[in-house]
Amino acid sequence: MEKKVGKLYIVSLPIGNLKDITLRALEILKSVKYIACEDTRSLKKLINYYQLGTKKPISLYKDIEKKKTEKVLALIDKGLDVALVSETGTPVISDPGAYLIRLAHERGIKVIPVPGVSALTCALSVSGISLDKGFIFLGFLPRKKSEQKEILENLPKNLPIVIFEAPHRMSKTIENLLEILGNRKCFLARELTKIHEELLWTDLKSLSEREEFLGEITLIIMPENQEKVQKVDWQIIKREIKKLESQGLKSKEIAKILAKKYNLSAKILYNFMK
Repeated sequence: MEKKVGKLYIVSLPIGNLKDITLRALEILKSVKYIACEDTRSLKKLINYYQLGTKKPISLYKDIEKKKTEKVLALIDKGLDVALVSETGTPVISDPGAYLIRLAHERGIKVIPVPGVSALTCALSVSGISLDKGFIFLGFLPRKKSEQKEILENLPKNLPIVIFEAPHRMSKTIENLLEILGNRKCFLARELTKIHEELLWTDLKSLSEREEFLGEITLIIMPENQEKVQKVDWQIIKREIKKLESQGLKSKEIAKILAKKYNLSAKILYNFMK
């Protein structure tokens, strides 16, 4: 008698509004006992909302992903079906799970996609951007500016760039983007499908002036060849700062003068002088 092996379902969840889930996803989540997820808090909320019954969540965050992957595969080997979900949206777009899926394929386990919403496609669909030539998706950028610069300066110049960012890192990321890419037009999609959803065409300079960002963010940055991008030589800026400082001007005054001259953010210039 052939041994029964379970299946691995890759199930997409809502990114905000809990009603943005497919009937098939609900059917799968109701049928499985074990659900693997990086952060199980949002999952529990969904399970309670749809009364999906008692489940056994398996945490699959980065530091223990490889260890927990073996646990998941052992369950499947015993004939149990397991669902892999993201905290929100489509799995593996910006969270762990790829390692589990690769091993499942290698071991001949059936991997079944259960598609649904994604912040990436959601933001692109409401932006109005023509995607006939494609786009570049980078997920979350590295935290170090030097690594961001290496990535961004080696990309094709004619395609929109899409990134994800967390609210507490957004201001610094915008500051870096403005310095590396120049002032580009961009589309901000914040808190998608939630009560305080914000969809805004703006530019990097304007975003750099915002005091705070709340909620998860998807940012689409337009290509250089569609905008007149002013790139600043920061060595020249440094020399001008020293010259103005020698005249007795304070940092905030210098920032205002150079912001007007170079069409830059006074906030970024002020931080640059610290």
